[in-house]
Amino acid sequence: MTKTTIDMNDPRVTRLVLTIALPAVAGLAASAGHHAINAIFLGTLGPEVLGGISLVMPLFLLVAATGQGLGIGLATLLARHLGKGDVRTASSAAVTALVATIPIGIVLSILIYLGLPGFVGALGASDNLLAPGLNYGRLVALGVTFGLLQAVCDFIAIAEGNSRFSMIVLISSFVLNAALDPIFIFLLQFREAGAAFATILSSVAALACYAVYFRRRWGKVRVTIGIVRWQLLRPIAKIGFPAAATSVATGLGFLALLHEAAVHGGDTGVAATAVAIRLMTLGQLPVFGFCLGAQSVVSHAFGAGDHLRAKAVIRFMLAVTIPVAMLYSALLFLAAETISRLFTNSPEVVVQAAACLRALFPVFPLAAFQSVLLVMLQSRGRAGLSALVGLAPQGYLLVPLLLLLPAWIGFPGVALAPAAAAILAAVLGLFVARREWLAILPTSTGRLIGQSTLHP
Repeated sequence: MTKTTIDMNDPRVTRLVLTIALPAVAGLAASAGHHAINAIFLGTLGPEVLGGISLVMPLFLLVAATGQGLGIGLATLLARHLGKGDVRTASSAAVTALVATIPIGIVLSILIYLGLPGFVGALGASDNLLAPGLNYGRLVALGVTFGLLQAVCDFIAIAEGNSRFSMIVLISSFVLNAALDPIFIFLLQFREAGAAFATILSSVAALACYAVYFRRRWGKVRVTIGIVRWQLLRPIAKIGFPAAATSVATGLGFLALLHEAAVHGGDTGVAATAVAIRLMTLGQLPVFGFCLGAQSVVSHAFGAGDHLRAKAVIRFMLAVTIPVAMLYSALLFLAAETISRLFTNSPEVVVQAAACLRALFPVFPLAAFQSVLLVMLQSRGRAGLSALVGLAPQGYLLVPLLLLLPAWIGFPGVALAPAAAAILAAVLGLFVARREWLAILPTSTGRLIGQSTLHP
């Protein structure tokens, strides 16, 4: 593999965004595929296994939130410094984040491993769900540090324009995981524990690839322990905290969904909701990947003071993500039963999962709009507004709806609550988007409108 240099000042904005964003899409689509394949394999062990593992997944979504917060904060800061031409500070930020990730990961591993039995027990899960959840969760907890380091490395590569390498690593990791799953789950008869082993080993393999990447200097960032600057954690946290809080809210929102599903639908309701959550993640991760890749261009443009260029990228992001999300919604709506059967052979679970998917129809395009808006806010350093918008659909708007709708109409209300929250969050987002769009000046520092390069 050779070093690939991408000019972040390329005047062909559309081409630049696609060059960086599409590999990020492919990489995160592979990550989503990994979760889907895991669910398909585990679903063959019975709906109680799939349901039990889904009960512990919100805890690991909280871990993912930590990685996402660190990664987005780092990627935004890194891209802005690269936009200013300050490679040394960008490198210091990357190394500081990587070093800080190790103790954070160890602490999270210990907390999850020790707290998992009490957490699952507090959900009121039956013994059929409890055992597979603990078997899977305790093992995955041991690999938390590896997963966090891989996430931060992915963000570094994408932020400096090498999303193609990130894509190759994520796809290779997915292929390895998919190959190891049947070996550990069925051949060696480790069942749900086998899926955990496969996940950990694929993360270790991905980190080995990044060790080569940094050692051979295929990117602009220089990874040297001597350039750690702990003071850079503050701007990383300022940008990344709202993103992490949004992911935490998503994890808690999924947990609340599963709890209400258990109350109003029993084990069948939990398994059906688990299928719907997996498919929500599968649809949203590629959109998030596109926004993540494009965010490096937006942040770079803001760092360089080229606001017209940043606006051009944001318009293009909206033109791509919303239609794609609408197509995915339509696919789930029309083929809900067929897709649900990929995860379970239980007719009762299929029927309830299909009903959930149809109720979630408006979530995907509205979530795409929100993702683009968050990119604009994060790239401008608007941490407070980013938190306000990000926490809405899975946080302060979802919780009251989950308390009201299932109590009113039963299990169907479990899926209608996130759909209603997404609609209300989009209304809020429109007000914020209009205000912030008008606040971005049409001229850029040291650059006239006519000098800004915005060729398609």
